[in-house]
Amino acid sequence: MFEHLIIILMGIVFLIILPIMSTIKYWNHKPYMKYALSLIWISYIVIAYEVFFPRESYYIKNLNKFSNITFSKEIKVIKKYTSFLNIEGEYSSCAIFEITNKDKTLLTNLKEDKATTLPTMNNKCSDIINKEFKRDDLITFKSIDEKNYRQWGFLKNSNKVFFYYKSFGMTNK
Repeated sequence: MFEHLIIILMGIVFLIILPIMSTIKYWNHKPYMKYALSLIWISYIVIAYEVFFPRESYYIKNLNKFSNITFSKEIKVIKKYTSFLNIEGEYSSCAIFEITNKDKTLLTNLKEDKATTLPTMNNKCSDIINKEFKRDDLITFKSIDEKNYRQWGFLKNSNKVFFYYKSFGMTNK
């Protein structure tokens, strides 16, 4: 617990307090400092926006990575959700996609992982996926390593595909 507090305090100091203090101190120091400090603040805003609201390309890239299949550019994101890091460093992300018929043919030769079931973790991603994909014609795959849980799947007679990703960060599963 003590390590978590140290990390949070250092993050506050380096990401919030130091930039504010340097802005106050150096704003009228040299003419080019206004531009440099403005650039720093603009980059902070852009990075924060990308963290809280990822683009659809983030979800498509994760689906391609988890499935080892390169889907076409016409893939559509139907639903998506990304959580924020909590104090233990846990993070989850999920999305439901609609793929083209051409991409659907890529899925016909895949062999199902029989031991895999839908995610049952109590979070918004599990709720989103279970509403759409809790059916008998579901084919799903998962991989787990020390700190990550990755799952993806599709319905046999549908153009819907999903992925679910949970990173356990600094915690032990």
